Amino acid sequence: MKADNILRCAQGLFLMPALLLAACAMRGPAADAGPAATVERLEIVSRKPAFGATRFGDAGEYEIVVAIAHVKTNPAHPGNRSIVDLAAAADADGMVRYRTDVVILRPRASDKASRVLVFDVANRGRKLMLPLVDDGDLQADTAAQAGNGWLMRQGHTMLWVGWQGDITLDKSGQNLGMALPVATDRGAPITGTSLEEMVFDAPGSVGAMPLSYPSATPDPARAELTVRARPGAPATVLPADAWRFKSASEIEIKRPAGFDAGAIYQFRYEARDPRPMGLGMAAVRDVVSFLKSAQPDAAGQPQPLADIKPDVTVALGISQSGRFLRDFIWQGFNAAPGGGRVFDAAMPTISGSRKSFTNVRWAQPGRYSRQHEDHGYYGDQFPFGYATITDPVSGRTDGIFARCRTDDTCPKLMHVDSNLEFWQGRASLVVTDGAGRDVALPDDVRAYLMSSTQHVTAGSPTAGICQLPNNPARQSSTYRVLLTRLVAWARGAQLPPPSRYPSVAGGTLVEPERAAMGFPDVGKLGLTLPLALNELNPVDHSVTPARADTGRRYKVLVPRTDADGHDLAGIRVPDIEAPLATHTGFGLRKPGFAEGQLCGLNGSYLPLAKDAQERSAKQDPRRSIAERYPTRTAYVQGVRTSAERLKAEGLMLDEDVARVLDVAAKDARVQALPQ
Repeated sequence: MKADNILRCAQGLFLMPALLLAACAMRGPAADAGPAATVERLEIVSRKPAFGATRFGDAGEYEIVVAIAHVKTNPAHPGNRSIVDLAAAADADGMVRYRTDVVILRPRASDKASRVLVFDVANRGRKLMLPLVDDGDLQADTAAQAGNGWLMRQGHTMLWVGWQGDITLDKSGQNLGMALPVATDRGAPITGTSLEEMVFDAPGSVGAMPLSYPSATPDPARAELTVRARPGAPATVLPADAWRFKSASEIEIKRPAGFDAGAIYQFRYEARDPRPMGLGMAAVRDVVSFLKSAQPDAAGQPQPLADIKPDVTVALGISQSGRFLRDFIWQGFNAAPGGGRVFDAAMPTISGSRKSFTNVRWAQPGRYSRQHEDHGYYGDQFPFGYATITDPVSGRTDGIFARCRTDDTCPKLMHVDSNLEFWQGRASLVVTDGAGRDVALPDDVRAYLMSSTQHVTAGSPTAGICQLPNNPARQSSTYRVLLTRLVAWARGAQLPPPSRYPSVAGGTLVEPERAAMGFPDVGKLGLTLPLALNELNPVDHSVTPARADTGRRYKVLVPRTDADGHDLAGIRVPDIEAPLATHTGFGLRKPGFAEGQLCGLNGSYLPLAKDAQERSAKQDPRRSIAERYPTRTAYVQGVRTSAERLKAEGLMLDEDVARVLDVAAKDARVQALPQ
């Protein structure tokens, strides 16, 4: 195997050395035998009016196109050699064929289109851009599902492509999936060790655990099931009669006494039939590039964007999709095989410092590390930030932009996080090294903190398995304005606002403890700081489960707060700047559900006392609503001041200023105040 082939395989993968070399050895000849991929056919499943034929200002009506891309991929092409197990899934002619879902939302009249293509990386097959940016719905059938219709009013074309190989091809446009071939060893099944983890988070004596890959054998002696109460606690190996294979793809567990609903179950077993999950990255690269080209497919059929060829392409990744987008860039897939960039600009959001568990054998793209769950899976190791640095913990030199710098394919990028990502996603490592020292962002990167918000805004505060209700502080106005600034930046029209992210030098990135944070002492009110965040050690993936090097640890920091517990740094929307409650990105699990551990993706919401008398009775150190706002007019003015300041700084749109003022005037929490 040629040296350049090994190097291309080594860049951008998490594989341990032995598996890395084995994977690269399967790549086939080093010579380029043709194009990286060909869209053999874009099968149009349906094409109809969207949102009940609603008109969106000057952009007019939209239509939704649902299609299936039939793609042929060349394992020998240099741009594909890093895709694990690709050649092992080839047909007799050496090519790999797969199908993937495609959904397009576009103006019906091409002359109304902005020529901006916004690609929303599907999140577990879902179209999250519509609810998070437009306050709309996951689907686009009725007028009500359009929300405020902001994306459509801009005239933007929106695109989704299936990339997650463990989601079934859907064909309906409801969810985005793929149909991938199985990798084999010259026709024989490939087997190996895979690991599942599950936290039931519901009471019960019996539970079912689905398997990501079918079991290679029903022999229970070839598998092991363990349970532990907390991460880091000793694991109890459950006897063979405590579980059984319900099928090759599911086991049933008799949940043991002595463990609550938050217990962590791990199942290690011999799996078979891996799929080349990294094709999801190639699918995004190749289908987006094909649609941008406006050229017909290989069958000669015109494609749905032939009349509105985009001149700017922007990628938005939300949560899992943000991790995928960072991984996509890091592994070099933003380089279009025909030259240039796939995406001119990118916005990975609420991803923290992580990447994804995608381009690896036995990949599970839905996995992601949190403080209580999923430790030891791929996707959370160095590099974390965009600048190329030498990591003081692992000793490696790398950066998310390291590879795209070599061929000038880095996009202009906005990295956007909530407060939760600092606790659960180690977001401080985006802007610091492993020893807790600031690392400057590259000139083509901005970072923004959506101050004191949780992962995704709660529709209404509810507690669930958490100790306190979750956090309703709003984010959508920030998404809208940052997308506006990102498009303008991609077009070269205007630089975006400076980064709004905490830093060590600014005194806004600190140790995760109350004195350093400046967090109010509201423990008597039920809001306590976590005892731990999602810590990180270097991990040895040559064994399953992976083994953490406990002798080395990354220094992970969190934002400093004001006296209300709100982040000092970041984009402070009126919910935070003119507060009626304390909002945090962290929440804690309640008794019976691994009490005291971080509560998934939920933050906390602790209302202020209504007046000084209630504050005194509750021993609440925070000023009450009445002490802050003597009248309803005073509250609305506080919201106005906050919104107008953000607008002046380029961080809130005019329409959102009006929107937050309208909401503030009707807020039930201040109706008891004098007019």
